Amino acid sequence: MLTSMNRLRQTLMAFATILLATASAPSAVAAQSDTMSEGEFRDYVEGYTLYFERDGVPWGRESFRAGGGVTWQYPSGSCLDGVWRAYDEGICFYYGPGTEVLCWSMHRQGEGIIGRLTRGDDIGLELSVTRRDRVPLVCGEAEGL
Repeated sequence: MLTSMNRLRQTLMAFATILLATASAPSAVAAQSDTMSEGEFRDYVEGYTLYFERDGVPWGRESFRAGGGVTWQYPSGSCLDGVWRAYDEGICFYYGPGTEVLCWSMHRQGEGIIGRLTRGDDIGLELSVTRRDRVPLVCGEAEGL
């Protein structure tokens, strides 16, 4: 448990350092009125698994734990552990050394949300949350943190 906590603490420190180092980088998407706040996002995701699609095709699933811990599951079944934090009008994810920080603007759409990538290699990518439930992920061997 202590090793896990130390690893999470180190990851959060690295995440904060990366965000602060690039704080002056402009956001690709201006703040929008339907953008979810940090609190709205946390209330929507914490304790849930969200199912993402792009243009109707499954893109992956993500499980959100209390305190900002996440596990992303690729369609192949392999997983990547990380953390999320609100930053600069968006929700940013970091999955450990060798990965980039990915920031999204999250927008309500009916009962679900649409995420628009605002920071990362594929700026403008949109993913739809098509379902959420409390079913835990069953992963192949976890990668990352």
